Amino acid sequence: MRFGWLRRHERHLEEYRHRREQQSPCPGLATPETPPAAPPFAEPARTEGPDPAEPEPNPPGGAGAPAEADDAEATRAEMLTEKARQLTRAGRHADAAAPARAAVRMLGTLAARDHRRHGPALVGGLRAFAAVLAADGRTEDAVKVAASATEHARRLAAFDHRAHRPLLALALRESGARLGDHGDGPAALGALHESVQLFRTLAARTPERHRVELALSLDELAGRLAAGGASEPALAAFTEAERLLGVGPPEARQAAVLLRHATLLARLGRGPEAIALAAEAVEVRRGYASAEHAPAGRREDELAASLQSLGLLHSAAGAHEEAVDALEEAVRLRARRVRADPVLARRPEVPVTYALYGIVLVAAGRPADAVPPLAAALGVGTALNLDRVSDLAGDTLVRAHHADPDAVRNRWLAATGEELPDWIERGRRPLPHQTDRRRVHRPVPQEALPARD
Repeated sequence: MRFGWLRRHERHLEEYRHRREQQSPCPGLATPETPPAAPPFAEPARTEGPDPAEPEPNPPGGAGAPAEADDAEATRAEMLTEKARQLTRAGRHADAAAPARAAVRMLGTLAARDHRRHGPALVGGLRAFAAVLAADGRTEDAVKVAASATEHARRLAAFDHRAHRPLLALALRESGARLGDHGDGPAALGALHESVQLFRTLAARTPERHRVELALSLDELAGRLAAGGASEPALAAFTEAERLLGVGPPEARQAAVLLRHATLLARLGRGPEAIALAAEAVEVRRGYASAEHAPAGRREDELAASLQSLGLLHSAAGAHEEAVDALEEAVRLRARRVRADPVLARRPEVPVTYALYGIVLVAAGRPADAVPPLAAALGVGTALNLDRVSDLAGDTLVRAHHADPDAVRNRWLAATGEELPDWIERGRRPLPHQTDRRRVHRPVPQEALPARD
């Protein structure tokens, strides 16, 4: 009887809910009767004229828009979501927000008309939007959008538990990750435990369909447990995730789990085990990079990131030659990508790799060789206002100069054609607003590489 009543009054409920949704930070999330101030990602309220996100109460041709038109609109929204993902992968996080937001607004309008049909796509769009906001550092906004995705997924799962339980588990994992990024550890763990529990139930019935997703939820849970100091449960979750991903052909996603596990082991003082896992991750990604089905460019990026992690672990263990070899290969991969597409030089991970290469060279007792990659990292980091990269490269240059002043001075002149900045010689870096800090050479990435026969 209860569901019959809902069906008879469904239109009235949806219209009431939609009026409340229009006050929400994102379409589809109903707000309290007195809504809070709209967050930065909300569209400004219109003072006149119709709201483009407001569906017509009585569109032509029937009680709702024709199914074909709705499907076409949903397809356009999915294309916008994919564009946002591509921009995020390219490091253009601010640019990715607009298409992701537009997709959510379109899907929110469709779901308000037919939630059962378009609700799953809305959940996917909200999850993508939350990831975009998180990548742009807008963690509070990301938490709200991820919570909206979870709310819609719960609503769908309540209607059809069997069909939409995987969607709810995915939304919970996204919500847990965003809560963890925002510093709400207990809430993050609650969402992630629920995601793991749901995927564990699903994988017990159809392991071939849900094994990988269970592993990824375990991996996210392990990372949050480790961040909260629960080392033993984190290690157990990492181990289970690796076992699940190790079934069948190796997948590139397994490498990310191995690297996070290695980082935790290193933090616990278990260096040799950490290095072994990181080396395994490199081999997984090296095999993936040579596979024909691997996405072009992405495979080199992932291999470079794995080599970077392995090199840092080697350096921390005192294996400086191995550290230099790993970081040098990572830099060469980055340089190859930048030569193919110079726009990629603006991605933050590129100057980070150069800075880390300089760090391991200094640690290996080669301060002069560290100058070219550090100069590249400092120049790009300063130009892009990446303060952490600039600080890392600048501080390492000061240490390199302290170790061998004459060699570093000569190498800087040879690499940049300019005299060594005074602040490096003084050993005291200027404040970010001071102009002399910006007068640094910005070599193209390949200049930072040592010559190879």
